[in-house]
Amino acid sequence: MKRLQGRRVVVGVTGSIAAYKAPFVVRELQRQGAEVRVVVSSSALQFVTEAALGAFAPVVSQVFPSGLSGSWHIEWARWAEVMLIAPCSATTLGKLAAGIADTAPTLVASSLPRTTPLVLAPAMDSELWEQPAVQRAVARLREDGAWIIPPAVGELASGTVGIGRLPEVETLLGTVEGALVTGVLTPSRRRIWEGRRVLVTAGPTREPIDAVRYLTNASSGRMGYVIAEAVRDRGASVVLVSGPTNLSVPAGIEFQSVETAEQMLATVVQWQEWADVIIAAAAVADYTPVEPQAGKIKRSEGEFLLRLRPAVDVLANLSARRRAGQMLVGFALEVEAEWVAAEQKRQSKGVDLLVLNCLRWGRSGFGGEENTIALFLPDGRIRMFPPRSKRVCAEWIANAIEEFLQSTQLLP
Repeated sequence: MKRLQGRRVVVGVTGSIAAYKAPFVVRELQRQGAEVRVVVSSSALQFVTEAALGAFAPVVSQVFPSGLSGSWHIEWARWAEVMLIAPCSATTLGKLAAGIADTAPTLVASSLPRTTPLVLAPAMDSELWEQPAVQRAVARLREDGAWIIPPAVGELASGTVGIGRLPEVETLLGTVEGALVTGVLTPSRRRIWEGRRVLVTAGPTREPIDAVRYLTNASSGRMGYVIAEAVRDRGASVVLVSGPTNLSVPAGIEFQSVETAEQMLATVVQWQEWADVIIAAAAVADYTPVEPQAGKIKRSEGEFLLRLRPAVDVLANLSARRRAGQMLVGFALEVEAEWVAAEQKRQSKGVDLLVLNCLRWGRSGFGGEENTIALFLPDGRIRMFPPRSKRVCAEWIANAIEEFLQSTQLLP
C-alpha cells in the first residue's frame, strides 16, 4: 500500500526561488497515492510555471480564477485533509500570521477547517529567516496549530551557506504523514511539549576490528531520526545522538555523531541530566572485539579467530542513572518468542515504554522504509499497530509518550 493512498492534499507554492522544486513535491505526493490540488501565488510564478505544476495536478493561481465559483477556496479547503505550503515565503508567513488572504495559497489556508492541519515549509535566505518579524510570525503560527518544518542548512541562492533551504522531499512527505496521523497541533497539545527536552539515540554503532574493519549491523537509523523530527515538530527541544548513517541531519535539532557503543554511552551520559525524555532507538552493538588492532590485519591462509566481549549496555546505564521524573523509552528487535522477550526487557531495563518489532512480522526491522511496531505501555497493556512508514510509527510513539506525560503530569 502506498504511503498516502487516497489522501487529499492541497499544495501551496509561494514566492521563493525554491518554488522550482514544487513539481517534484507534487509528483512524489502523487506517486505515494495522494490526490493533489495546487494553489500558487503570482510571485511563485517568477520561479516555476503554471504549466509545469499543471502537468501533475489541477492548479489555481488567481484569487478569482475564471471557470470557478467565487467560493472555490471554501470548496478546496473543505476537500483537503491536509495543506502543505512548500516553499513558504517570508511574506506568506507574515500574511498567514496576520490573517491576510490575498493570494490563492493564503486564501485556501485561511479557509481551512480548524480540524485540518496546515504544514508550512519556509524557504528563504538566512538573513531573512533570522529577522525578528519572521520569527514572530513563525511563533504565532505554531501557537495557532500549524506544523512548521524548519528550513535546512546548505548552499543558498545568494551563494552563501546557511539555514534557509527547502528540506528534502522525503522530509516534506514525512511531515504530511505525521500531520495526517496526529492532526492539528492544538495549544493544549503544544503545552505538553513546549520546554520539554528530549534525548534520542539512533543508528548502529561500529566496533573496530582493526584500522579499516569493524563489526556493525544493518540499522539505517531512520526510525530514530523520524522520532526526533516528530517530537521536534510538537515543540520539544531535541538532541539526537547518532551512530554512522547515510541520513541528513534533521533541521532544528542538536546533533551529536558517535561511532562506538562506548562513545554513544559517554555522549548520552553528558546529556542525560538535561533530558526530560530519553528515547533509546539506537541499535547498539551487543559485542565488541577484545583487542582491536591499530593497523590492518593481513590476510592469511589459516583461520582467523576474533575474540569478542560484551559491549556496554547503553539502555541499562541510562536506566541506572535516570533521575526522578525522567521518562525512558526503549526498543526491542526480536526474532522469536517476541512477546515474552519484550516484556522481560521492559521490566529488566526499567523503561516506561517499550517499542517492539519482530523480524517474523514482515515489513519490520532494519533498513526498510516501513516498520511494524507494538507498544508495551506502563500499565501492562500492549498496543499493536499495522505496518506503516517509519514516520507514521514515530507519530504513534510520540502520541504514547504524550499520553504518558499527560497522565503522570511530569513537568518539563
